[in-house]
Amino acid sequence: MSTQDADYNLLESVVREIGGDEAVKVAGLLDPKEETTDEAIAAGAEMKLNAVRKVLYRLYDARLAEFRRIRDKSTGWFIYFWRLKPNRVEELVINRKKTVYRKLKARLDYELKFHFFKCEQDYCPRYTFDEAMENNFKCPECNGELRAFDNSEIVKNLSKKVKELRKSLEKSGVNVDEIDNGIEKENGQVMATGRGAAVLADSSSDSNQGSK
Repeated sequence: MSTQDADYNLLESVVREIGGDEAVKVAGLLDPKEETTDEAIAAGAEMKLNAVRKVLYRLYDARLAEFRRIRDKSTGWFIYFWRLKPNRVEELVINRKKTVYRKLKARLDYELKFHFFKCEQDYCPRYTFDEAMENNFKCPECNGELRAFDNSEIVKNLSKKVKELRKSLEKSGVNVDEIDNGIEKENGQVMATGRGAAVLADSSSDSNQGSK
C-alpha cells in the first residue's frame, strides 16, 4: 500500500466518524484544488440535495471543507462552491497517525518486555510470566496448562507497522522521539498500577483498526 493510499484510508476513517458512509461519499467527490457545487455532488453521490448539504456543513464545522458563494443574477439564489481544506486534512491525517503510532508502539514495547504463557484454548487470554506464576501455570479461564507462548509473529507485524508509521510521521516533520519518550512514561505508569496487560490488550484492538 502506498503512502497516499494509507493517508486516504485515514482520512476516510475520520470522515466516517463525522458523518458515516454518506460523508465518505460526499468527501470523495470534493477536491482540495477544484471547487464543485453541492448540486454536482448530489448528482455524483446519488443523494438528495438536503442530505448532501447537511454532510457538507458537518465537514465545514470540522474544518475539513470550505465554501464560497455567489448570487445567481437570473434567479437571485446563492450558488455554493465547495472544496476540501488541504491544510486541515493534512493536520487530521497526521494526528490520526500519531494516535495509531502511540498505540502500536506501546503494544510493541509491551510484547518485547514480557514473556507470555497461554493454554490451548483460542478464546482464553495470554498471561505474563508473573501472572502465570500466580496461577501455578493453570489457566484461570479453563484450568488448562499454561505453556510458553511464541509472540515473535506479533512482534514482527507490529515492528513493520511502527517502522512504516514512524517514517511517514518523520516525513511530515513530526518529532517521533518526543512521542516515544511520552510512551515510555505512560507505560511505566500503567505497569506500576498492575493493569498493563488489560490496558495494552484493549489498545491493540483499537490500533489494529486504525492502521488498516
